Amino acid sequence: MNDITTISIEMWRILLDSSPYIILGILAAGGIKIFVNQQIIVRHLRYGRYRSVFKAALFGIPLPL
Repeated sequence: MNDITTISIEMWRILLDSSPYIILGILAAGGIKIFVNQQIIVRHLRYGRYRSVFKAALFGIPLPL
């Protein structure tokens, strides 16, 4: 029983530590959804399998920073 309690407490602490970043990510995604036109995203990510993946990764690099 002690192990389950310890694991639960640690999971709660991790959730509390990561919650500001989760909220910030949700707000950033909402801002992108509101302010960036979907046609712009489609235009940049439409052609080529590899080029689209490269561009998406390149655009996503600054987000965690």
